[in-house]
Parts: sequence; C-alpha cells; structure tokens
Amino acid sequence: MAARASTEGVGRPGFASARLRDPEISVASQHMNSSSYLVTAKPIAEVAPAACGDACGQVCDVEVIHAETVRAARAALPSLHEQAALSRLFALFSNPTRLNLLLALRSAFGAEARELCVCDLEAITGASQSLVSHHLGTLREAKLVTSRRVGRLVYYRLSAGPLAALLDDALRAVRKGAA
Repeated sequence: MAARASTEGVGRPGFASARLRDPEISVASQHMNSSSYLVTAKPIAEVAPAACGDACGQVCDVEVIHAETVRAARAALPSLHEQAALSRLFALFSNPTRLNLLLALRSAFGAEARELCVCDLEAITGASQSLVSHHLGTLREAKLVTSRRVGRLVYYRLSAGPLAALLDDALRAVRKGAA
C-alpha cells in the first residue's frame, strides 16, 4: 500500500508533515493535536512480514516524537565519561569466568568468612589457577574486589558498594525470565 504525506498540522508549532502507512488516516485522527508531539517527515519503510517476524507488530505506524518525553530521557542520560565507565563495568560481566568469580564471591558475601581464597575460587569455577588469578586481577583493577594476603594464601571479597545488589537483581531477572 502506498503511503501519502499528510499535510494536517503543517505550519502549526511543533508539527511537520508525516508519512502514514494508511492513506485514509490523517495526523489529526491520530490524536496528535498538541505541541508536545513532533511528527517527522521521515518515511517508514514497509517491511515484508516474513522478514520481521514478531517485530512487525512492535513498531509504530507513524513516526511521532514526543518532545517532552525525549527531552526528559536525554537529560537523564549519563555523561560520556559515565557511559564509558558503565560500558567497562558491564564488559567485565561479559566473561563467564569473571562472572562466576563475582557470583561465587557474592555467595560468600553473607557468609561468616565473606571471602574466598584463590584455591577455593579455582575449585568453584573449575578454571586454572593462572586464569582465576588473571581475572581476579582484572576485577581488582576495576575495584570490584579487594584482596588480602595471609602467608602464602590470597583471599578475595567483593568490594563494599552496590555490586552485590546488582548481581542479585540481575540473577533474579534472569531466573524470572527463564521461568
């Protein structure tokens, strides 16, 4: 079905023309009659149903930018420095060995000892001592874990802060999604 541009709303504050999938539906009938909506002139590509699967029902039929909502969301975005720090943090979780180390340390967090030695972490993860030490060093550099040496043993624990709650929340979300 060919789309046509609607001219309703053109010239009014906050409006531009829109391309609609259904030529019988106007911008006015889409309940976009206030200046808090911006209707863009960007055409919406028609996608073959076989190519998009379930995603086809998840897109708008007209591109409308809700200006106040967009402004509020943009204002809430972290700075570039904070975005880079968050990216580095979440990248640390992307390695299964590091994630298992963090989760193992999290399980010890509420225990009496609250820390595990490298040998314990080796046994828990099934990884080699050198791999465990390498990843613990990475986590220590990121200040997610702290260590202390007692003779020839090195003990690790989660750093104080919100990491334990983040791990708990993430694991709860994954388990809920799998249920």
